[in-house]
Amino acid sequence: MASHSDTIIIADDERLPNPEPGTSRPQRGPRRDYSYPDFERVVFSDDAADTAPSRKRKRTETEESSTLDHAFKKLRKALDHDIQHLRKANKELREELSQLRKLDCKICYMQPDRWVTLLCGHMFCKSCAENLMTPRRCPICRAPCTGYVECKPFAG
Repeated sequence: MASHSDTIIIADDERLPNPEPGTSRPQRGPRRDYSYPDFERVVFSDDAADTAPSRKRKRTETEESSTLDHAFKKLRKALDHDIQHLRKANKELREELSQLRKLDCKICYMQPDRWVTLLCGHMFCKSCAENLMTPRRCPICRAPCTGYVECKPFAG
């Protein structure tokens, strides 16, 4: 809303009286007020009526959006945690699978279907382990072979 101090007064069309001799400054006539108080009252009162409800709506929308933003951030954080956990588990499983694929019998260099663990802890395929019972020594550590344990596949 404009006040009288914000109003610009234009005074060029005013007639100045003839200067009197002996006065240094001519006197001016009364200033004209070019402001439109009726127009300002109509315009600014309509704007005030329009802005009040919109401010209330904006606050409500802001509160709702901040609640939604908070919920989305919380959900995103939980999902990121789950994704990170799954990626870690997937990486561990891939490493385990690659180790299993690298695992071969140290005697015949094949990847056997059935593993056997000697009592010293070394692993061989079952056919090679059965042949070791004749010399009765582990080919890796030369420990005496008194027997072996069959490894059963584990399916999760």
